[in-house]
Amino acid sequence: MNYLNNLSAYLTVMGIPGLFVIAFLDSALIPLAGGPDLVIIGLAVLRPAIFFWIAMTATIGSTLGNMILYGIGRKGGEKALTRFNPHRVAQIEQKMQVYGAWAIFGSVLAPPPFPTKAVILAAGVLNTGKLRFAVSVFCGRLIRYSIVATLAAKFGDQAAGIIKENSIAAACVLIAALLLAFGIHKWRNRQQERLS
Repeated sequence: MNYLNNLSAYLTVMGIPGLFVIAFLDSALIPLAGGPDLVIIGLAVLRPAIFFWIAMTATIGSTLGNMILYGIGRKGGEKALTRFNPHRVAQIEQKMQVYGAWAIFGSVLAPPPFPTKAVILAAGVLNTGKLRFAVSVFCGRLIRYSIVATLAAKFGDQAAGIIKENSIAAACVLIAALLLAFGIHKWRNRQQERLS
């Protein structure tokens, strides 16, 4: 574990390229101390003018890392999910079958300790389409990391405290927004079925 902490510190010093690697590794089942969120905050505080590119770098790295984890789910199947609580996995599989891309989008948008990796593995096991998966991950991560980078660019060193204090409220707002978007989507589908 000490090796991973040293690696994380080294990559953090590397700046934006290091952020890319941290986001990739953290999403590909190799958790690094602090993960990409703290590095995004640090970089956006130091270089607020490029906060969007910082968020974009983390998003691309995380999307590619999640593609690795998704591939493990596709190839390893059920064995990959045995690391997680079986009851929780069953719930996730059921949600994935019903909600698909929305579940992926919501999981990568949600703050820790949401079991994002279990959802990503389940997406692979259940053979969710690659493009649909990648777009869901990319959009969710871009929103999350853009919010983190924007707060860091605007509030500086206080951003980490603001994010920590408001993470539960933010999660509730995001869940409500997802439910609203999903409800609108379902309503539109029903309207189209009635018109057909």
